[in-house]
Amino acid sequence: MTNRSRKKSQPSPFLYRSLASYLREIFGAPIRKVPVDPGFGCPNRDGTVGRAGCSFCVPESFVPSHARGGGIPVEQIMRALKGQPPAPFIVYIQAGTGTYAPLPVFRKMVDEICGLPGVAGLFVGTRPDCVDEGILDVLMPWKGRKLLWLELGLQSASDRTLIRIGRGHGVEAFAAARGLARDRDIPVCAHVILGLPGEGKKEMMATAAFLAEHAVEGVKIHHLQVIRGAGMEDEYRRGEIAPIDFLKYPAIVADFLEGIPPWTVIHRLLADAPGDMLIAPRWPGKMKMVQAIRKEMVARQSFQGKSWNGLPINR
Repeated sequence: MTNRSRKKSQPSPFLYRSLASYLREIFGAPIRKVPVDPGFGCPNRDGTVGRAGCSFCVPESFVPSHARGGGIPVEQIMRALKGQPPAPFIVYIQAGTGTYAPLPVFRKMVDEICGLPGVAGLFVGTRPDCVDEGILDVLMPWKGRKLLWLELGLQSASDRTLIRIGRGHGVEAFAAARGLARDRDIPVCAHVILGLPGEGKKEMMATAAFLAEHAVEGVKIHHLQVIRGAGMEDEYRRGEIAPIDFLKYPAIVADFLEGIPPWTVIHRLLADAPGDMLIAPRWPGKMKMVQAIRKEMVARQSFQGKSWNGLPINR
């Protein structure tokens, strides 16, 4: 056996628990995710909570191409899968606020999606202030039959920051929704944004500590992006905010992951807005950035959970 072949057989060091590896553990093979737009809108835009929306958000940037033709999620799924060989897949309710609908409407959507042949799981993206016992009761009949995840937009563990970006809810709303999901054993993936206005390393690491404290099962990491048409666009053009430099981002992500327990599933490492809507920052391709993050972690002998030194609290 040559040295080269021995080197190839050596396992890669653990850096972080990726969503891809987690799904392979469950399904034994890669599995596709199909994002959909339920068309439910957002309480932070229709006047229920606010009208301007979050300053970083443009709803259209979250709508997948196969959903832009409209139609209910089942029709969008059929368009996305047209011409594809039969295989299990996961449906991700991505655009808008996935639970912001009357309970009968939400139940009908969930039952129609989960009743489709080939659906192996359902990931529901929503705001934490749009989760209550009724919403979770709709999901419970499918628990154990499908892989269920609740994805909650936290963005930051700082109420000051949430006010700054016009989020329309506080940190406590996330804690409450997370608690309801924990009581039903439904895993939660928290969405966070690194590099929000007014936040430095201290604030970003505080968000990591908050997620570890609340024992979230998953984390989806984004970097701040300025999207055409977002409220933040004017601030950017006036020079009032500046996104993270791509050369600094790998170290920031490595620091963040070190504070996250090693069993937490990392659903993503950076944001990925449509190129025709993105104003800044203009970074190298997504895979190059992921490779840069991994290279940074290997170089400094970093890994997820390295600085995490405690058990999650019980609430």
